[in-house]
Amino acid sequence: MVTKVKVVKKYESEGKHLLIGLPGMGRVGYASINYVLEKVGGDLVAELYSTTFPSQLVVNKRGLSSLFIGRLYDSDDFLVFTGETQPQSSDGQHEICVELLDHLASKGLPKSIIATAAYVVPEFSNERRVFVAGNDEGFINELSRLGGNVLEEGVITGVNGVMIGWASYYGIKSAVMLGETWSAIVEFNEVDYRAVKSVVDLLKDYFKLRLDTEDLIAQAEFVESRVQAAISQVSRLMGRGAERRESREIM
Repeated sequence: MVTKVKVVKKYESEGKHLLIGLPGMGRVGYASINYVLEKVGGDLVAELYSTTFPSQLVVNKRGLSSLFIGRLYDSDDFLVFTGETQPQSSDGQHEICVELLDHLASKGLPKSIIATAAYVVPEFSNERRVFVAGNDEGFINELSRLGGNVLEEGVITGVNGVMIGWASYYGIKSAVMLGETWSAIVEFNEVDYRAVKSVVDLLKDYFKLRLDTEDLIAQAEFVESRVQAAISQVSRLMGRGAERRESREIM
């Protein structure tokens, strides 16, 4: 495997917070981090190329093309790492974590790392909790006081989780925020914007950001109505199938 970091603009990471959000279930981590980035702004400072990403060249409507890459942005007090995909193999996930942290360490260790991801549940609820876990008890307690629910046990897969483990090697306090995500939204490959709002609200409370996240509610309601409609349609089709089977049995 080959992973390379290309610096496109001079920057320093000493004393800054690092936010991480790559696509996963319900795209909660990716959407949360990119929502914050869109609102606060940031300069692209580095690109991470890796053979661990899918071997595909993405072409846009103008014919311009590029590989799947990770992107690092500098936004005053924190850095943001995101991308359109993440490695599907465990080796690849570990590799980009190590390469990114090695690169950052060469420019000064970040003050902390916060990754974002999803916590999938089968029930629908308007109140979406955010679970937190990390490598520093004080950090976890701080997020808990702000409304996070301590994850008492479990396994977190993907870069959004693995990065927290590798942060321990570099001596960086870190945590992952997992937005409670309705499983039906994941199954229909939609974005759970209600979970995104919960995660962003916790982030803005921690960083004391002045963000209005109410626009996410409208997006959440739109997605949820589509999913509910799809579920209803599937239920009707299954019901009709059962009626046809019953009719054949009667005949």
